[in-house]
Amino acid sequence: MIPINIIFKIIKYNENDKSILIKTCRQNSPKPIDEYPSMRISLDKLDFSSVYNLQESLRDIATNQSIMQLSHESTLPDNECDDELDSVDMDDIIDKILVFPNKEEGMMQQIEL
Repeated sequence: MIPINIIFKIIKYNENDKSILIKTCRQNSPKPIDEYPSMRISLDKLDFSSVYNLQESLRDIATNQSIMQLSHESTLPDNECDDELDSVDMDDIIDKILVFPNKEEGMMQQIEL
């Protein structure tokens, strides 16, 4: 997986229902963090036993949210690809936008017997 920095911002702490409202996104996101929707997190979903554990529990939630945001971003028209790499001949692939398809390693594949 490509390492990305995840940022988050706590918008509100609700003492009554023991929750926080946060915004999260990738640090290299195409828009500011304040333009992303906020999400409510119950404090019982976070580990307050140490700063490190709190950071890791927030990281898990923020990373999942940021990956979901990333998967819903649209592709710029200039980045639409022509095809996958299917030739070693440079004349065939010069000036084409080619895609490296996402290989879902570890996923079960269907096997016909």
